[in-house]
Amino acid sequence: MFMSADRNAHASIREQADAWWARLRSGRATRADAEALRQWCAQSAEHAQAWREVKKAWEALEPAAARAVQADPSAAFPERPRRAAAPAYRPGRRAFVAGAVAASATTFLAFRPPLGLWPSVAELGADYRTGTGEQRQVALSDQVSVQMNTQTRMNLKAGEAGDGIELVAGEAEILAGPQRPFAVYAGAGRLLARSARFNVRHTGPQVCVSCLEGTVDVDLAGQHRVLERGLQLVYDAQGARAAVAVDPASVSAWRSGALIFTDVPLTEVIDEINRYRPGRVILRNAEMGRRPVQMRFAIHQTDTALTMIRELYGAKLTALPGNIVLMS
Repeated sequence: MFMSADRNAHASIREQADAWWARLRSGRATRADAEALRQWCAQSAEHAQAWREVKKAWEALEPAAARAVQADPSAAFPERPRRAAAPAYRPGRRAFVAGAVAASATTFLAFRPPLGLWPSVAELGADYRTGTGEQRQVALSDQVSVQMNTQTRMNLKAGEAGDGIELVAGEAEILAGPQRPFAVYAGAGRLLARSARFNVRHTGPQVCVSCLEGTVDVDLAGQHRVLERGLQLVYDAQGARAAVAVDPASVSAWRSGALIFTDVPLTEVIDEINRYRPGRVILRNAEMGRRPVQMRFAIHQTDTALTMIRELYGAKLTALPGNIVLMS
């Protein structure tokens, strides 16, 4: 783990945040470092705020630094003073290009981890987040509680409708009390609820809202919809589909540790397994991915689910290092 508490007891929280940023950008950061940073941010609101400020400051500087290096490559490799015995070393164009590519790769990996194998910088900067396979209960007040599912990020948000949250990515079930409306911002829409329980899923360009109890108001690009118990609405930046009936128990099955699929394409089942399982399952057969699947398994038994898919649907599994599995 990076940053020993004893070693850095004298450092300010901001200095520690700076050190964390340097570690993430070093190209040597590991999953353990990412988890340690998450725990560091969770120590207090000051820790989380310090990380957001450092992240914002460095991100703002990156475009200017890139332009400066492009205009004057020597800025990336300052010339050293000449020694009496030999001239100073100046890296050639290849060395500069290699260094620039390495720096760009480090930045890219920090913001877009390959196959989602570790949290991105944006994920680590969220007010609340859960890792792969992790679930978390957050009591925002005596009137509002949020159950976060795996790989979920959310930020606290104040708006005209009152306090609320922004569901940046992932899935959450929200229980809102009767005293005042609670707002959830997800994708292009805003959800407003009072005396209601509802599930919001934002795992791609689309947002799926399921009303489990009470009613939920959905505002999207000037359109207003009201969802009653047992109705589900899917929307994206282009608009919303018609609401459909769903079984509230199936929607919230993840809260009891189960995943249920009824005539769901295999590719969607694999996507869901990847949300709960460390590593990555890669489906290499598009035709197989379209096959409808009926399954039920425990969240903590994703490898058992892969075995079931192999036995029931004739899939071939190839295990690779890093918990990566090829399915064909």
